Amino acid sequence: MSLLKPAVPYPVKVLSVEALTKHIKEVVENDTLLSSVWVQGEISNLVKAASGHCYFTLKDDKAVLKACLWAGNRRYISTDFKNGDLVMVYGSISLYAPRGEYQIVVTDLRPAGIGALYEAYEKLKNKLQAEGLFDSERKLPLPFLPKGVGVVTSSTGAVIKDIFRVIRRRFKNMPIYLVPVKVQGEGAAQEIVTGIKRLNADSRVDVIIIARGGGSLEDLWAFNEEPVARAISDSRKPIISAVGHETDTTIADLVADKRAATPSVAGELVVPVKEDLEELIRQKTMRLSRMMKSIFTIQKQRYDNCAQCRFLVKPSLLVAERRNNIMNLSRELDTGFKTFIDNIKHRFELLNARFMVLDPKSLLRRGYIMATDEKGKVITSVKKLKKGLGLKLGFSDGYAGVTVDEVVKLSEGDK
Repeated sequence: MSLLKPAVPYPVKVLSVEALTKHIKEVVENDTLLSSVWVQGEISNLVKAASGHCYFTLKDDKAVLKACLWAGNRRYISTDFKNGDLVMVYGSISLYAPRGEYQIVVTDLRPAGIGALYEAYEKLKNKLQAEGLFDSERKLPLPFLPKGVGVVTSSTGAVIKDIFRVIRRRFKNMPIYLVPVKVQGEGAAQEIVTGIKRLNADSRVDVIIIARGGGSLEDLWAFNEEPVARAISDSRKPIISAVGHETDTTIADLVADKRAATPSVAGELVVPVKEDLEELIRQKTMRLSRMMKSIFTIQKQRYDNCAQCRFLVKPSLLVAERRNNIMNLSRELDTGFKTFIDNIKHRFELLNARFMVLDPKSLLRRGYIMATDEKGKVITSVKKLKKGLGLKLGFSDGYAGVTVDEVVKLSEGDK
């Protein structure tokens, strides 16, 4: 007995592979759910092309998904990523027609779980900012030339090597005191706090560097914990924070007295260049030497001039000369005062003589008579007289009353 295959209708329309793929592409790319979607997975098969584009696969334990990140979007993503990283990507699902494969075109990429950590970061940041821990007024200035530099970081890795290399290059014999600590993972924050307190109690240290290399938000989390921020704020010595890359910003960076973009920059900030200081000291020493020589020459010249002064050689000469001057001045003062008195007396006598000449009584004593009317008004003209008018005639030793009997006016020719 043979089995009959079910009848299949004769194809009315046959699609090409291209047409079918194009149709599926339109369906996928027009789906609103697939046009903006977050997908979480582990990165594998990562390829970073010279053009700046990135190609990789997102996978979990049951499926894989192709992904591409164009260079135009890559420059806006600050997070670094590599094979094995668990990430969340945001983008749209697209179909690559030549191979009939669908993929996600990524526009954003973040470490998985960053949402909760970032929320905790922002919450603590706002709390400490409200308390004034970020204010510039409370930040301590860095010493110009510390007697010793304390470093709180891991004892292994490139960070401590970079700090040592830069400080030794700038100031070869600058003492460096390392407190090795864990910089990530459980217990790291407490070790960092202990290291800061230990260096604060060390009298050999004037400035402290806390440092760590770059990493994800989770890797740097120890420097975002409140105990570390409090320890930095309570430090009596200035602290430089050199945590992560330049694009990473931790709570420790915000609270620290100075932030360095990298551990190497922290080494440059903490000490000056010894050769530059030595050159400056040489220049200042030469300038001071020239000034001292100039001052010595001037003072010696003044001394020589003083040594040649007869008054300084024999001070009694100066006293005698001053005594003679005082005696001469005294005599001149006496003579001048007498002359002044004589001039005043002479002027007084002249004025008195003029006064006596103008005194009416003086004229009366010389035989003149002064006629006044009954009211005592002096008669100066016959025009004021009339017959029968009573007059008083004043003499030098008295007066006599008379009556006018006749008034004779002189003509112009008789005057």
